[in-house]
Amino acid sequence: MFGRFFGSKSSILPTPPKNQIEVVCPSCGAAQYEPRLVVSTFCKKCGVHLTVQKKRVTASEVTRSGAGAGMADPWADEAPPPPKPAEPAPPKAEASATTPPPAATAENPLSAVDGFGAYLQSQAQPADTPAPKQQELALEQEAQDIGTTQMRRPQSNSPPPTPSPALQTASSLQKMKEQGMYRNQYFKDAECFDCGHKFKTGRSAKSANCPACGAYISLEDVEINMTSTQPVKTRGDVLVRKRGRLSTSSVHCRDLECHGIIEANVTCSGDAAFRTTGSIIGEIRCQRFVVEKGADVAFLNPVHASEVDIQARITGTIYCSGLVLIGGNGSVNGDVTARSVSIEPGGELNGAMNIVRGKAPAPVPTPGA
Repeated sequence: MFGRFFGSKSSILPTPPKNQIEVVCPSCGAAQYEPRLVVSTFCKKCGVHLTVQKKRVTASEVTRSGAGAGMADPWADEAPPPPKPAEPAPPKAEASATTPPPAATAENPLSAVDGFGAYLQSQAQPADTPAPKQQELALEQEAQDIGTTQMRRPQSNSPPPTPSPALQTASSLQKMKEQGMYRNQYFKDAECFDCGHKFKTGRSAKSANCPACGAYISLEDVEINMTSTQPVKTRGDVLVRKRGRLSTSSVHCRDLECHGIIEANVTCSGDAAFRTTGSIIGEIRCQRFVVEKGADVAFLNPVHASEVDIQARITGTIYCSGLVLIGGNGSVNGDVTARSVSIEPGGELNGAMNIVRGKAPAPVPTPGA
């Protein structure tokens, strides 16, 4: 009972404070106070590393400075006396205190004064991280090694080495910038109907105003699945369903896909594709004119395009400033004027074929057209 206040007989120090215990160094016998939950510490006198497990104290050969058993501890409280030349060599425990700390070398880059924490970091830390410039050189060298390996073993069954994620990301961004995909992913082209000014706008924009003249421009897609008489003027796409019928004065759009009937003058800045049966009234002006398989269309007015691809039966007059391709299932009943005409085996051309060197001439407009 009284031992709680005055200490036991085996205790070296007075009663420890609250939440602290007394730790006795097995090497030098010095006692010190440590927290109750202590697991490891250093002796404040000799600097030896102590491990505390279930109130049992064990000393290791590593000191607080990182020195081993044969090295001196510069943090020791008392400096050891210099050895006498006449006396025999001191024991191993004393020799460790008299041996000077080793200098930093290639094998031991940390000296004794760097501390035990620096010693543990040197053991756990991997090789030095290369500088940013060295990382770039490493990526380039890796890419060269992969290319060399693929060239040396073109017929090898083993898969080529996989580049690192950093190299894949750099090559992907470079490829996107070269192909313009990085910009086209977020922007789309727009052209003013009034002044013809071309500019970029957001990919998800539904409308815009011309930066040059301020005119309103619709960018929405239009879908026709019934009879409609409203004029269409948009820089989006127009889709005419099978049951759709568009009867109006004019249609201005980017791409046109027709599965129904159109009775209007069509102007497309892109492609005009037809897969329908019946008659189309009105001139067709587009960059690429396509008649898909299964169609049987009669164009009552001329068709003007830069490229023509016929894969079904049509009737009409075609003016093309480029190549006219008539596929194996294609058949054209009418006159064709173009720079070149290609007819695959099975294709038919029932009409006059006019080959011109320059741009195909436009027909003379009829009155009221």
